[in-house]
Amino acid sequence: MKYVKKIEEYFVGLLILLVSVDLFINIISREIFKYNFDGTEEFIRYSMIYITFIGMAICFRKGLHVGVDLLMTSLKTERKRYLQLLINILALIFMIFLVKYGLDLVMFSYNSGQISPSLEIKTYMIYLAIPVGALLSILHISINTIMLLKNKSIDFQEE
Repeated sequence: MKYVKKIEEYFVGLLILLVSVDLFINIISREIFKYNFDGTEEFIRYSMIYITFIGMAICFRKGLHVGVDLLMTSLKTERKRYLQLLINILALIFMIFLVKYGLDLVMFSYNSGQISPSLEIKTYMIYLAIPVGALLSILHISINTIMLLKNKSIDFQEE
């Protein structure tokens, strides 16, 4: 699991770095030289899609997903555990649907042979972020749920 954690975080970190550098260079180029690089906006848009979906999995791993803080802090430990289990089950169901329909979208795009306008990237590679992020989220939610079912507390802050 530590390799998955490192790959997720390095991948998202690298994309954030590349997006920042690309945006900075394009702004300087546009303001000083009046030249706009082709594909910059497209690269940033597609990178943000991957950052969002892989970042979603990181948030599930770290326990930063949606949880009603007021409700969670007001509940006793055992009820908090049941609420967390309910949240995990609902999130798992949603992620399963996201994997299924994300894969449908990937297959449709793959079969249609679509490519992006500027960078000429096959669009199925872009849509692949949806099922990959959802599968990673399922992995992390499942591990957290198993820990809860084994009556172990999950220390999200260890990371």
